[in-house]
Amino acid sequence: MRSQALTLIAILTLLSTSLTGCISSTCVGAGDCEDDDGDDMVMDMVDDEPPDVWIGTPVPEFLGVDQNNRSWNSSSFEGEVWIAYFSTPWCTHCETTLNAYDQAIPDQKLLIFNREFNDNYSNMTEWQETATERIGRNISRPFIHLPQFASDLNVYGIPQAFYVGGDGIILDYTLGARTDAGNLTAMFDEFSNPTA
Repeated sequence: MRSQALTLIAILTLLSTSLTGCISSTCVGAGDCEDDDGDDMVMDMVDDEPPDVWIGTPVPEFLGVDQNNRSWNSSSFEGEVWIAYFSTPWCTHCETTLNAYDQAIPDQKLLIFNREFNDNYSNMTEWQETATERIGRNISRPFIHLPQFASDLNVYGIPQAFYVGGDGIILDYTLGARTDAGNLTAMFDEFSNPTA
């Protein structure tokens, strides 16, 4: 009987974490996710695919409207490096990563995409206001409800961010908790100024 109960608990735990689509680690929410080398931890791919599966591929075409009714599309950043950040309004432990990206990435270079299809989480003004309140400072980035874009890009975990080149090609990505804004800034600067 006890064995059956433990098996049932294990199955329910597996189902609940796989259905949420959220990638997390034991350090998420602790404010500091670094390994012994001082580098941010990035969650490994769950599938058998190599970790660089997206690198070198083009970002799918997209068209979306942010919480301020400004339109954004695939060509909004021609010639400029930018970040496509994916999360959901219900992922409160993702906000430490959003906070780090917001501090690290220059204005007008970070788009925050909602990958949640559920209409209950489609209000981007509400998400922006809630994130601002929880983080404790104004997050004035574009919040865009565009779950189909996340699906087209095969985003399966959150938080996930893609560094996209000015030609629309994915240069790199992160998956899982990132809390070191300095490392994120250095990564962005490396791609923005490759000869510097």
